[in-house]
Amino acid sequence: MRWWIAVVVAVVPLVAAADEPKPKPVDIKPFRAQLIVLADASGGTYVVKPGEDPRVFYGPAKTLYEQVVSGRSANGDAWDIATWSPRSPEFKPGSIARKLDGSFEKFCSDEIKVGLTLVTGDKAKAILDKYQFVTSGIFHLPHALFRDDSGVYYYVDQLAKTYGGHGYRVFVGKKGAMKQLPLTDVASDSGGEVFATKGGDLQLTVTDAGGKTAVWGKGGKKTPLVVLNVERDEAMIFRDLGVYTFIGTLCDDI
Repeated sequence: MRWWIAVVVAVVPLVAAADEPKPKPVDIKPFRAQLIVLADASGGTYVVKPGEDPRVFYGPAKTLYEQVVSGRSANGDAWDIATWSPRSPEFKPGSIARKLDGSFEKFCSDEIKVGLTLVTGDKAKAILDKYQFVTSGIFHLPHALFRDDSGVYYYVDQLAKTYGGHGYRVFVGKKGAMKQLPLTDVASDSGGEVFATKGGDLQLTVTDAGGKTAVWGKGGKKTPLVVLNVERDEAMIFRDLGVYTFIGTLCDDI
């Protein structure tokens, strides 16, 4: 089957660090009565709405970022809410759980489990009254990832839908030392994509058989690239490339 993408040709402005989107406030009033407040020994705060439509907020300070819930399970009074935590190892989500014995725990991998304490009374009320509840701290999502034979990575991300979508950015370099290149144009059609920058052009071609090839073009020279899977390399993208720092997830600090 041929791989299709929408026909779009657009000029995309540079998204500089100073232009980063800001989290949007979340109104907790409609479900405030259902919220429970938890804390860890390191000063992290967790506000959770269990049930069929779970919500999870987390922050190391007084701003609590909403987590992307990826699943839930329940067994009597015990429950587990899984959240997207791209820095979690072993391709596992982070999660908040209430166990059968009534204790609470944060899970980031089989080796990384953190006990949580239930916060009640005036302390819980103060957190719900005074802390800021905001949308996800993940502003950008992986779009494409490539590598040349010398270990130089070519990475493209885009704004999350919560923050408007599109807004492509291109980064080039070794792990931990990638540089953002100013975009001058983006072309996207059934044949692939071209991300033109002031430092060169990143070209992804889609064949009739559905295969993908990529090259980096600069000054008349074209360097073949390996097309990588952004889902399989998610942990590496968010941990090792050096493009992202704080992203506000349960497992940011592992």
